[in-house]
Amino acid sequence: MALAPVETDRTDVIAVAPDRLWAVLADVGDYPTFWPWLRSFDGRELAAGVVWRGQIDVAGPLRLPVAIHLDEVVPGRCIGAHLGGDLTGPARVDVTAAGAGSALHLTAALVPRRADLRSLTRWARPLAQASHDRVITRALAHLATHVETHPD
Repeated sequence: MALAPVETDRTDVIAVAPDRLWAVLADVGDYPTFWPWLRSFDGRELAAGVVWRGQIDVAGPLRLPVAIHLDEVVPGRCIGAHLGGDLTGPARVDVTAAGAGSALHLTAALVPRRADLRSLTRWARPLAQASHDRVITRALAHLATHVETHPD
């Protein structure tokens, strides 16, 4: 039986215009400064066909190696990707105007490949989903704080 993915489908509003949000997303080299849990990140550009590699510090000693394959990048609008490594599956970010700010819509359907994470996801699915949701919430909060407090 195939393991069902841990899913994300959420929209967060960030209090800056979409072009400002996109400028921060496009400045890939700056990611480790506002995502301190991102380790050994080698991303250099936001472009279709590029692969980023790094490690994510999830909790305590748990580090997840990931490869992010950028499949689609429409400047100012969206990023479509698929992940490889300890987590696999599709992910997408869409940026749209939301009043005076931006709506960032994130979707993902990720399946763990590591045996310990697969067991956790299979036997303690609510805990696996809650842990994933905390990582995403933390990532979006760090992004929002960085974008809203650092002028162009």
